[in-house]
Amino acid sequence: MPSVAVKVYSVFFKLLLKHKLQTLLKHSAAGGTEATFGVASRPDESAAPSNPSFGPDGVATKDIHVDPLSSLSLRLFLPDSSLAPCNGHVENGGAYGGYLPPVGPPDARRRSHAESPRKLPVILQFHGGAFVGGSNTSTANDFFCRRIAKLLDAIVIAVGYRLAPESRYPAAFEDGFKVLNWLGKQANLAECSKSMESTKAGGLGDASRSQIVDSFGASSVEPWLAAHGDPSSYCKHSKA
Repeated sequence: MPSVAVKVYSVFFKLLLKHKLQTLLKHSAAGGTEATFGVASRPDESAAPSNPSFGPDGVATKDIHVDPLSSLSLRLFLPDSSLAPCNGHVENGGAYGGYLPPVGPPDARRRSHAESPRKLPVILQFHGGAFVGGSNTSTANDFFCRRIAKLLDAIVIAVGYRLAPESRYPAAFEDGFKVLNWLGKQANLAECSKSMESTKAGGLGDASRSQIVDSFGASSVEPWLAAHGDPSSYCKHSKA
């Protein structure tokens, strides 16, 4: 049984949350850009800045936006183990520029396949907060995702979905489906890149490349996922 102090704290927290929601409802009823664009964080919550360089914990982070019409955002967590080649470990201290690996001739790529970066599984993370609080960039969520990325040796994508009451149900679920579709798009791009490489020997490389750009857009490739993500870990699930 919970103690009296825990019960009192629970009642106080519920009253505080009720007051906060009533204030937010009055603000959202007034309209404005937030009513349509939505918010993915609260100003009273501490946020951790992204850092594309590997810190002491061995994890690099960066923020991206996948929907220009809403506040939907993603934070990617990349462990330094992704820099280790398939047959060894990182030897250069983990320096990373954050872009796609250099593209060379097919023979050179085949020779350097054993030294290519590892392909890591991808984990989608949706933060807590009862759809009215929390964020993917909060200090607590940033610390949690860093530990998950490091301990599980995986790329973690924290979803910054729109919060209520500014964006009402089912806005958060719609954002989740948008991210799943975006992730499936990244998997398709990875598969198309493999097909493009296999057709270069037959003189169809340029045509295949133009089809990829026309179908998916030249700016839709996420460099970290393209260089270090394993499409087989999320391609099948993205079709569900």
